[in-house]
Amino acid sequence: MTRRRVAIVAGARTPFAKAGKAFAGLGPLALAQHAVLGLLDRHDVDPKGIDAITYGVVVPERRKPNLAREIVLEGGLPRHIEGQTVSSYCITGLRAITSVADAIARGAAEAGIAGGVESLSDADPSTFREPSTGLTMGQHMEITIKEWDLPRDRQDEIALASHRNAVASRDVLRQEIVSLEGLELDTGPRADTSLEALSALGPVFDPAGTITAGNASPVTDGASAVLLMSEERAKAEGREPLAFIRAMEYAAIDPAEGLLMAPGIAVPKALERASLTLADMDLIEMHEAFAAQVLANVWAWERGWRSAPLGEVDWEKVNVHGSTLAVGHPWSATGGRIATTLAYEMARRDADYGMISICAAGAMAGAFILERS
Repeated sequence: MTRRRVAIVAGARTPFAKAGKAFAGLGPLALAQHAVLGLLDRHDVDPKGIDAITYGVVVPERRKPNLAREIVLEGGLPRHIEGQTVSSYCITGLRAITSVADAIARGAAEAGIAGGVESLSDADPSTFREPSTGLTMGQHMEITIKEWDLPRDRQDEIALASHRNAVASRDVLRQEIVSLEGLELDTGPRADTSLEALSALGPVFDPAGTITAGNASPVTDGASAVLLMSEERAKAEGREPLAFIRAMEYAAIDPAEGLLMAPGIAVPKALERASLTLADMDLIEMHEAFAAQVLANVWAWERGWRSAPLGEVDWEKVNVHGSTLAVGHPWSATGGRIATTLAYEMARRDADYGMISICAAGAMAGAFILERS
């Protein structure tokens, strides 16, 4: 079967807001509809031309098990749009993109929307634990920190860079955000943070540990949506693709090997599938569940963990507009946010290649390679 190229044409999202605050009265469906309808409106997309919506959520809304279809029905979209809901922890957003992209690539669809939403304001505390081990993500990461001997000061430096980049990029990120409940920007990025302030924070998961509220991602509410089209449809509509999807890879390991270490396998696989190297990447977008998770996986790539060393990471290419530590992490919405931010920045720079790396609970990970030409 001949596979067609899949273009990322546009993306949009709600602001990401601290759980229990601005969006506490909104459920997943309301947030998801706002992102999807905002995407269609902002980019003048005729919904009659959308074939499918795949949307993700980890904490579902009661009595709405197929959230994607409810976006169509309650959002007033054409009834012919097929809706599929997916759930795969923090890589849910990538899984949604993969579902739509695969349909387009094999000719089953011409255009679709992929995204994800999370309303964590009322999430059950058990949601934040790894079911197979009973430990929280933070407790697992503290184990990895000890195994990899990850320095506290480097974790705080990564967190600081995320906040500084996000604050400096407010005007850039504003272009991706559809305002909601009086918010036009994410609530997480802090202009007043510093290494001194970060280093003064105490550990939250292990009294002898190094993960703090400053170098761990905040719990947030939000939704994202990405518009995907076949190269032919985009051309027919006169839309300039932001980027094309060159490779998509997923990986899973035993949680005992490091609950958030699967990017150490997924990224080398994605680069191999794309016939590219880490040095070829002009931009790298890494999900920052914890600053330590970012550092551990970078070391895994550089040193060679389950594959040959990939070479040194140029930190100037990493999360140039900040990422999860500053912006926040509504689990299923993160994949769409990262794909949107990367694709727009690749278009601004006319960059050749960009990479996405996202770790997930369950000891899983997803990695994408995007290209412009």
